[in-house]
Amino acid sequence: MHPSVSVVTIVKNRIDQLINLVSSIEQADQKPDELIVVWMTSPCPTSLLTSPCFSIRHKFMTHDVLPITKARNKGFLACMHEHIIYMDVDCLCPHNFFTHVVEAMRPGRVVTSQILYLCHTPKTFNYSALQKEAQCRPDEDYCFRQDDPHFSGFNTYWFAILLRDFIKIGCFDEQYEGFGVSDVDFTTRCKQADMSLYILPDKVLHQFHPRVDPPINHLSDIVNNAQRYRNIWGTYPLKEWLHAFAQNGLINQDYDTRGLKVRRLPSYEEIQAYMTQNPY
Repeated sequence: MHPSVSVVTIVKNRIDQLINLVSSIEQADQKPDELIVVWMTSPCPTSLLTSPCFSIRHKFMTHDVLPITKARNKGFLACMHEHIIYMDVDCLCPHNFFTHVVEAMRPGRVVTSQILYLCHTPKTFNYSALQKEAQCRPDEDYCFRQDDPHFSGFNTYWFAILLRDFIKIGCFDEQYEGFGVSDVDFTTRCKQADMSLYILPDKVLHQFHPRVDPPINHLSDIVNNAQRYRNIWGTYPLKEWLHAFAQNGLINQDYDTRGLKVRRLPSYEEIQAYMTQNPY
């Protein structure tokens, strides 16, 4: 008999993606016992969403503009069950997903799998049809080798962990504010706690949403959070983004030796120029 399972997701404006996520969970062969949805915005009609297949409990975290770490922690700590699966609101799961995840969960282990990316947000959910058009991100491959898996921010689109282990490693660090770095810090602390990583063969789909690449629209959050990460772990995370910021004159070029400093904020035109249709 499978243990009871809680699923956690957080959402702000991606209502269509949330509805598709719920639909994919409803079509799974084994259903979770509950879905915790933490809203980073005020109540709306969708925050009354229910399912005939499992309990949906809605929580709210609206004190900050983008309280990602606080919302994730609130969702995890609201769970009624020990087996917890965190799913980004953009995720869509295959039919046998929960059966395979629960079978793989162990104390001291994090479970995840590779992500395939869609170029659109589906109108309806059909995993088999959508999988055929989804794309893999080439630079993710090294993270998902079963013989030598690497836990990184890529893995945090979805992952499964026992509640006791989540609490043991200290949950998500709420000193990281807004966008970026908190997931990298979480994976680093999992590794420091000797958590093993297990890669399922299942492929989870990721729904498209507009974004800025590199995310200069989140410049201040990323700079502040990256400096905190450096202070804790001795190295900067997300160096590809930091390099792009430096190349565009947004931060100092010598940040690696002199610390991060914002030189200027991006203009509206710059942010629009970096909007991308790339699914990853």
